[in-house]
Parts: sequence; C-alpha cells; structure tokens
Amino acid sequence: MKFLKRIPILIFISFISLCTLFFVIPLYVQPGESEVTAAPADIKKPEITAKDHKIPITAYSQNDPAWSGYLYGGLDPMNAYGCGPTALAIAVSSLTDTPFTPVDAAKWSEENGCYSPGSGSAHALIPTGAASHGLHVEKLAQLTPDAFCDALSFDKLLILLMGPGDFSDSGHFIVAYGYDENGNILVADPASKERSDIHWPAETLISQLSTWAHDGGPVWALSRL
Repeated sequence: MKFLKRIPILIFISFISLCTLFFVIPLYVQPGESEVTAAPADIKKPEITAKDHKIPITAYSQNDPAWSGYLYGGLDPMNAYGCGPTALAIAVSSLTDTPFTPVDAAKWSEENGCYSPGSGSAHALIPTGAASHGLHVEKLAQLTPDAFCDALSFDKLLILLMGPGDFSDSGHFIVAYGYDENGNILVADPASKERSDIHWPAETLISQLSTWAHDGGPVWALSRL
C-alpha cells in the first residue's frame, strides 16, 4: 500500500525531470556552434573575372615621319623593316628612365650584330638588346592566356614574335602591355595603329605566334631589375 501511495509522487517527479531536460539541454550548445542548414540549390559562387591592367608605355610607331625613312643598316627603310627596333624601343623607354627611340634601337642592333639585311632583325635583338639596357629578360615558357595575364599582372611587358596571320605574312614583333576586363590582350603594334586599337583574344595571339622563333622566343617577358 505504501508503494501505491508513492506512485503519484514518482510520476510527478518523472514529469518534472522530463520538462527540465526538454527546456535545459538546448541551452548548452557549445559557444560558436550554430545550426547548419544546406545552402539553397540555386545559389552559386560568383565567377572570378579578370580586371583591367595596363602598363604605361611609350607607344612608338615605325611609320612615324621622324624616322620612317631611316635606312636600317644603311639599306632597309624603318617603316618596312623596323618592327624589331621599334618594339625594343617601346620596352626600354617604358621600363627604364632612359629615352630610347626606334632609331637608337636600330643603331644598337646594327652595332651588335642583330641587323639582318633584307629581313629586319635577328631574334636575338630582343633578349640581348633588352638586357644590355638594364632589363630582366625571360622566356615565357607557358603559352596560355593565364600565363599572359599573370606576367602582365606583374608589370612585365611581353614582346611577341608573330608568324603568318593578322599581323604579318612572315614575321613581326609586337608588344603586349595589358589586358581588359574580359582577358583580351592590349598590344602596341609598331606597324599599325588600327591593330593596336584592337583588344585581341589571347587565344588568337597564341595561335599566330611564330613557330620558328629562337633565342627564347616567340614570347619574351621583360621587366625592371
């Protein structure tokens, strides 16, 4: 009988205990923890896009009347054969404090064995000419859009030796100095303002690079020491 009398008390105690557990346990979530819920299926990470990046340059043209008629090597007019010296002059003038015109570059080329009669310039003009004027020169080993933009992001000018295509029927030196928000490459073409005004897809430039370049070509990355 005594046991039966205690049953209501035991039931009441059990009820109180359950209520305590129900209300108290949630209060002991560890600090910093929170309820984890799945992200909505339609939420996606934002795409990473390239940002504009331009290196200030001195944009020389081999067609400039100031030197277009200069005879490179005493034989070849600058406006037809001077893309190499002009590209080198752009790089040296842009990356150093030394004024260096296409005529200066042509004379340096003549004096240092980089002039090729009837053909323009030896490929060695770019690495040897740039290095002799205090620039660091390296071969761009990976010819990919990302490699182009990465080099330009570190303020390295790229001198490209182009093969047959939009820029030349044979060979032609141009300078890449930046890229736009879509990753298109900005170039200074020594022979053409029209082509210089175009933002070129990196894939287009890469597909038209010279396949017979040597002396570290077809793409040289130039930077300050």
